[in-house]
Parts: sequence; structure tokens; C-alpha cells
Amino acid sequence: MTTVITRLFESENLAYGIADRLRWEGIPQRAVRVLTSAEGEDPKDLTARLAKAGVHETAVDAYARQVAAGSAAVVVSATHKPLGAARIVRNTFNANTTLDAGEVVEECYVTDSGNHAPSVLEDHPHFLTSRIDRKRIQDTGPISQGLGPKLLMKNHTSHSAMRGGRFMSRMFWPMPLLSRSRNARSAMRGGGYMSRMFWPQRLVATKNRRLAVIPGGALPLSRAMGFATVVTRD
Repeated sequence: MTTVITRLFESENLAYGIADRLRWEGIPQRAVRVLTSAEGEDPKDLTARLAKAGVHETAVDAYARQVAAGSAAVVVSATHKPLGAARIVRNTFNANTTLDAGEVVEECYVTDSGNHAPSVLEDHPHFLTSRIDRKRIQDTGPISQGLGPKLLMKNHTSHSAMRGGRFMSRMFWPMPLLSRSRNARSAMRGGGYMSRMFWPQRLVATKNRRLAVIPGGALPLSRAMGFATVVTRD
């Protein structure tokens, strides 16, 4: 058996909030419906839509009048899922202010019909994600507005994490840690070498390599032995 429970609420936003609360409590998505009046809708069409949604025949006319005036109806088909679904729906409705529809039936039992679904996930195929009611957030804007700062920035790339382009290294070191100048052969200004302070000759030579340590390129040892000490192969 399925228990159909209906209530009237003052505004559409309140009704959608109640519907979200019911889904959060475990009521399936397909079991909760929010009915409002469409602009220019014929009263007969509204009455037929309420009756088709499950509103009891004794309450259809009273519901149609108040929905046409701007209120909203929430219709829930409470089954065995979750356990105690009807009790959860009643407690949620009773915790909020509902409109009086008069002496009408707002809770009735209907016989369950067979449902040969092609998939076990027909109720909620994306069971790891929560559905977003796009109709509710159309007027409220992006979710990021409720968090405060923007999630996307249009600013240009900055070279410093501090405002104004300053560098934290300047607090304890007078010189920049990164230099954009061209590569230099010496860490000293003017191209000097620290080795000159304790050694008169250069530690790194830039001249062409020589095959002999004797000026002029003489090779007395190899000539005395009769063979070349250095062989150049192609």
C-alpha cells in the first residue's frame, strides 16, 4: 500500500524547501511533487493536474483555489522506502506552517501497481550525486555567492603573493632572490674573480688546449721513444 499525503503551503519557495527536506530524510525523488499554478493556466486544467498528482477528490477544488491564488501544494507518495516513510512525511509537514484547506481528506491509501523498471536505479541513476533543483536557484545566482569570495578570478598572473607586487624576502634580505639579468661569468660586480685574492693565475682557462706543456709544442719524450704519446683517430 502507498500512503498519499498532501499539504498546502503559503509560497512556492517554502514548498520547495519542504520537498528538499523530505528528500534529505530519504524519501525518493519520484515520490515528492510540488504543484504550483502556471501563468494563464485554465482552472479546469489545474484541477485535473492536481487530481492526476494524487490529491484526494474531496480536496481538489479547495487546493485548486488556493494554488491559483499563489500558494503551492506538496504531494508525497509514501511507500515502504525508507522504513516509516509516512511518519517521516507527517512529522516534516507538522514542523512547518500549512494552510487550512477545510474539511477535506489530505491523507489516503492507494493500491500499489506493478512497476517493471528497466533499471534498478530508475529512481536516482546518479546515486553518488545530489540533484540540484535548477528552478529554485534561477533567482538566487551561483552557489559561490553564498560562500563569500569568488571561485574564479579574472586578474592577471602575479609575480608575488603579496598585494602591490612586494616580496617577503625583502623583510630579511636587501637584495632580490631572483634576478632577471643575463648570465654572468662572475658573482662579483665588474666581472672580477675571488680567486685573484689568493692565486695570481686564473683557475679556469678559456684558451685552446695544447698537446704539450712545453712552450712551442715540443714532445721530447715521445720523440726519444720513437712513437706518439697522443693518437688522434677519425
